[in-house]
Amino acid sequence: MGSFNRSFSSGPSSSGLVTSGVKWLLISNTAIFVFTLLARAFAGLQFQPLKLIPQDVFSGAVWQLVTYQFLHDTNGFQHILFNMASLFFMGPMLESSWGTARFLKYYLLSGIGAGIMVCLASVPLGAMESATIGCSGAIFGLMIAYGVLFPNILFFGAVPAKYFVMIFGAISLLGSIAMDGSRVSYVAHLGGLATGWALIRTGLLKKLGGKPGAAWDPMSALRQQYKEWKLRRARKKFQVYMKQKSGRDPFDIQ
Repeated sequence: MGSFNRSFSSGPSSSGLVTSGVKWLLISNTAIFVFTLLARAFAGLQFQPLKLIPQDVFSGAVWQLVTYQFLHDTNGFQHILFNMASLFFMGPMLESSWGTARFLKYYLLSGIGAGIMVCLASVPLGAMESATIGCSGAIFGLMIAYGVLFPNILFFGAVPAKYFVMIFGAISLLGSIAMDGSRVSYVAHLGGLATGWALIRTGLLKKLGGKPGAAWDPMSALRQQYKEWKLRRARKKFQVYMKQKSGRDPFDIQ
């Protein structure tokens, strides 16, 4: 897990490795961003059915609660860069603590919870037809988990994680109230924070599966596979040798 005095800016994990779940999310989000950027530039595609549009969700398009998390603003790079950088730095320690299965389920559920809050908030805000995209809700879910599990780890060498989360939570709350043009986006941030906090505090996180402490170590996995292969090979050779010597398979029980 690393030292509680470790800086957020020093790297993605104590071993310097990007864990498998985080790697999959980084690659998939980046690849989809590039694809949608090119599709928009050369074919004018907007991918509206995949964005989170509350009116559509209430009409049955519930898949949007998942698909919107993998779309990002193609008018610039700030949106995806912030989300991917946050995932890169916070994700590996959480995945190493929970295991890949639990980490990915928590990530997606945080994003889904954020999407549900956006849909609910869109009714009084009059934003039923507004589209929301991006994994910010899931990222804020990771942020609250990071603040709860590693409260004293320093972000940028100066701010403890617990205070960093409080600051961003306050910004999102004030933004949802004061900034009319960005209310739904800030609501997504709050939704991710609330969902993540609920998953952790109610104990539902423990029911998501996964193996605590299962840090991803590719070299260790390869060594284990190699040992298993050598064991199978040696056993097969022994079977052949004994069969040739005795005329029958010693492991063949009649």
